[in-house]
Amino acid sequence: MIDNIIDQAWASMLASVLKKRGVSRVEIGDEIDLYIPQSRLLSLVESDPAIPGLLYSSAQESARRNAGIIVNKLGMPPDYFWKFEYWPKARAFTTLEKIVNRVFASIMSHAKEGNLKVTELNIEPLRINVTFDECVECAGITDSEYALCYYHAGTLSGILSGLIDRDLDGFETSCHACGGASCDFNIGDKTDKFIQAGYETYINPPAVGADLASRLEKSLNNIPVRAIGNMVDINYLQLAMANTLLSDPENAAINSFEAGSQLGRRLAPVLADFYGREGLQSVGDYYFQLGVFGVEMKGDKSRLKLVIKECAVSTGAVKALEMTSFLTGELQSLTSELTGTEMVLEESRFDGDNLLLAYVPAG
Repeated sequence: MIDNIIDQAWASMLASVLKKRGVSRVEIGDEIDLYIPQSRLLSLVESDPAIPGLLYSSAQESARRNAGIIVNKLGMPPDYFWKFEYWPKARAFTTLEKIVNRVFASIMSHAKEGNLKVTELNIEPLRINVTFDECVECAGITDSEYALCYYHAGTLSGILSGLIDRDLDGFETSCHACGGASCDFNIGDKTDKFIQAGYETYINPPAVGADLASRLEKSLNNIPVRAIGNMVDINYLQLAMANTLLSDPENAAINSFEAGSQLGRRLAPVLADFYGREGLQSVGDYYFQLGVFGVEMKGDKSRLKLVIKECAVSTGAVKALEMTSFLTGELQSLTSELTGTEMVLEESRFDGDNLLLAYVPAG
């Protein structure tokens, strides 16, 4: 199921480059504020030191598989890069740059993930430098001591692995979140000791922390955090969240719920202060303003029912409750904090295109 969601998201992004597609969310549109995927990925990374490695490896696996599928769909021979390591450096760089820029950079640009470019290549040892400017994963985060774009590090190494059919790894050498002008990645053979050392240091940071409450205020106040705007295609959110679940969906969903619950408690005071409204009205305002979904609330704190419409993580063919686990945890804490009553999730199910949730007092 999660594999299918990932493949569907890649296919949808490719289709959007090859031909214009209609908006699948009629009322809200197919873009969300980039704070949403940022807050989810960073909350998961903060909650478990193993998450950077799991996120990287799953993103790498899915990107490598889909890179092969995409080039085949575009009519490229599967052995296009045969004996790549024997090519002159100029030919290797020009050919790789051409395909990455025309296909994968176009996909990411259309999805508003950022601007991808291969900037340097050495054949022996194989080392490829990639720049990813206006990165969606870290834009607006300014207080990190460590580079934190694990999803894109895995995705870029996976794309390049798929193209040249070699086992590659990579790590980030510069990051917007640490004050870098761009997010830069060094990618090379997994057997290269330089790549191994850089990867191990990168994927095992002593700590990753970001002030997500302050970051939320930028989005609520419509403060630009990158030149290409604050919006990103919902396919990116679906890809990122699906990759956090890929290795073990059931247990990962439990951890995702807990991380969402912790984030909800951090955000509740920000929402209450910003919207200045009583009770739960700020919840609906928040999600709608950032393009996540529309919500209809029924009942009260004795039993609160929410009808989630055009939910970004479960729109279209994406119908997996594991994908909604972070959201249901976040909503559990938001409803608890804003009603002054500790609430727990009683029900979570799909009804057609809507996600139905019910929360009741704990105990």
